[in-house]
Amino acid sequence: MKAKILLISIILLIASCAVVYAEDRVSLGFLYGSTSDLSLIDRTNGSINQVSPTCFDLDNKGNLVVTGNLTHAFVEQMHERGIIVTPFLSNHWVRSKGRKALKNANALSDSIVCAIKDFDLDGVNVDIENLNEDDREDLSEFVRMLREKLPEGKLLTVSVAANPFEKENGWQGSYDYEKLGKYADYLFVMTYDEHSIGSPEGPVASNAFVENSIIYALNYVSKDKIVMGIPFFGRYWKTDEESGGAAIVGGTVENLLKRKDITINIEDQAEIGESKVTITVPENMHKPISINGDEWEAGEYIVWYHSNEDIKIKLQLINKYDLLGSGVWALGQEKVEVWKYYKDELNKTPRQVTPVEEKIDLAEQRRLAEEARVEELKEVALVLADSRDRVNEFTKEFVKDDKVNDSSNKESITRHGVKLGKKVLDSLEELLDTNEEKVKNTNDKINRVLLANISIGTARLRNEKQFLNW
Repeated sequence: MKAKILLISIILLIASCAVVYAEDRVSLGFLYGSTSDLSLIDRTNGSINQVSPTCFDLDNKGNLVVTGNLTHAFVEQMHERGIIVTPFLSNHWVRSKGRKALKNANALSDSIVCAIKDFDLDGVNVDIENLNEDDREDLSEFVRMLREKLPEGKLLTVSVAANPFEKENGWQGSYDYEKLGKYADYLFVMTYDEHSIGSPEGPVASNAFVENSIIYALNYVSKDKIVMGIPFFGRYWKTDEESGGAAIVGGTVENLLKRKDITINIEDQAEIGESKVTITVPENMHKPISINGDEWEAGEYIVWYHSNEDIKIKLQLINKYDLLGSGVWALGQEKVEVWKYYKDELNKTPRQVTPVEEKIDLAEQRRLAEEARVEELKEVALVLADSRDRVNEFTKEFVKDDKVNDSSNKESITRHGVKLGKKVLDSLEELLDTNEEKVKNTNDKINRVLLANISIGTARLRNEKQFLNW
């Protein structure tokens, strides 16, 4: 892992030799629930420049459900504040809905594009979770399709599971960072839930967990396409119970720490980058503690959460790797004082980006390479079509040749011609199959047309072979 960190540091150092400086980093805030309370936005003091509300749900057939949280008034008010609006498309951890959505990709993508146009949205965030490696290709294909249909200038972002241990199966295995990064404007890496419901007690997002997740992402996408997640929630466990890990928001933790009727012990976990608090609740409390409907009984509880200093450390990681920005889950869960420093800490080091000239050159190179590939496929298609027709005519005319009066000679010559024709057809068919596979691995519209023609050509060749088997 140290070698990876060193390599990435060298790459960043080399890149810094020819850079330009960008404006403020992306500062994304997820808004879970109602959009009517604009105080959650306004209290950020201009620290948020993108908001992703929960407005795009899925029904049991994988169709888009635009919730009542999305209104024209909300979008207009965000735009007046200079905030980009990209609702997140969510299956809310229901695997069956996620899979239905991917099988319904064409209709679903059409519905999303219509909603974006109708509400004057700035784009969409795809947040389909709890799938596995079996869904990897389908998810990438859905994002590709959506990218193709979205109007120019609209954002397409994808939420992906953190993968510090480089897993290829399970939830992490459903995200092909490289392919998704090819189609998306950026990936929102959910760098949290290192420990969660059902796991042993531990940090939600330790420094090591987050940093290793960034390093993994940088192996597949550029730093300009990574937005790092920061949790505004923590988790708690009761020490005498086998399971735990329920969520507790940062604001609630701060209120607990102010109480005088419970015993509090805060441990210094600076190296971990997250605070650990042990809370002892006495018997017969005058004012019981209730967290999301769970009333705390007497006993000892362990809470992991991010203090202000912990959040600053996470923001330092974004600066260290010069990432595109941050995304918080979720607005309204934070300690309000976080907004006093958030924007400044996020942009402490000016973000460096590749100069526009270099970006254009790279894009031009990719375009020229793609054009060359298309021309190559066109040539292959022409040669195959011409060869097929020539072999077809040759064999038919040879069989019909009345000038060959000697029936034995005619049969011998004809069989020789047919044998030669079959060899040619076998070679051509192999070429067709090879190029068919190559075309399947590309996404250009022209290539897909060629694929259709090549498939037709393959079918025709097989018919010719049937004719030659007389």
